[in-house]
Amino acid sequence: MLHNTVTDNCMSLFCLIDGESASSIFSVKLSPDDSIGDLKDLIKIEKSPRFDDVAANKLTLWRVSVPVVAANKHKPIILTEIDSAMELDPTDDISDVFEETPPKNTVHIIVQRPLLAPKRDHKEDAGD
Repeated sequence: MLHNTVTDNCMSLFCLIDGESASSIFSVKLSPDDSIGDLKDLIKIEKSPRFDDVAANKLTLWRVSVPVVAANKHKPIILTEIDSAMELDPTDDISDVFEETPPKNTVHIIVQRPLLAPKRDHKEDAGD
């Protein structure tokens, strides 16, 4: 169930698109009862128009715990360089993924766009 209002039971998660630096972190507020699928929807809205060409369910979310250090705020954070990254299932509740309050000054979620399929040559389609 997607909540758009802030309540006492609301939490903030710091998110980052894979390959961007910590200076591009954005926050998403949601309820612990929301699902990872709801989080995908909120991220798509938050990052519009960047994700306008992608369905929310095609985004892959990863739970990470990357401390934000001022000295490295312009260094890209690359998902493949994070050993502890855990892919999240859209049906999981936020409260199951984050059983405790997420730490401050930390990236909690890495957002990964779907890989683009290579474009086909129209000549191949025509049988030339």
